[in-house]
Amino acid sequence: MFKPKTPKTTDVWAKDANTTTAAAAMPSSPSALTYIGAGSEVRGDLRTAGNLRVDGAIFGTVQVDGDLEVSSTGSVEGESVSARSVLVHGCIKAKVHASEQLRIHGRGRLEGDVTAQSLDIEAGAHFIGYSRTGVEQPVDVLQIDHDAQGAEHGLDDAATQPAA
Repeated sequence: MFKPKTPKTTDVWAKDANTTTAAAAMPSSPSALTYIGAGSEVRGDLRTAGNLRVDGAIFGTVQVDGDLEVSSTGSVEGESVSARSVLVHGCIKAKVHASEQLRIHGRGRLEGDVTAQSLDIEAGAHFIGYSRTGVEQPVDVLQIDHDAQGAEHGLDDAATQPAA
């Protein structure tokens, strides 16, 4: 009358393969978060389309299309770091380019040259390097014509030549 229930089984590997294929086909959105956990270490260049939070360590060039946050336990060491905004609670040793804002918090440390739209360094933070902020304005170079200057002051070529 009653039959024992047989458990339904599914092929776990087939399910994961379908999920992985679907995930690979979807482009990552700029709001996606890549997370490097505490105790993790990445050696090599890293590029991410979304935001990046680093609680571990990265040794290499980092390029982030979104925002980069280096926590108090995080560190980045490499040739360059670029992101829309950079927030430093931990340590960065690299050239940093932030297309918008760079902020170094209280115990944060940044060693390297910086290019950013704005730079905020809180009391207690450490920054070693050169900084360039704001929009670059064209530089007016003053050209001096030495011959015209001498004529203005009534000097001729004979007066400006050294005596023999």
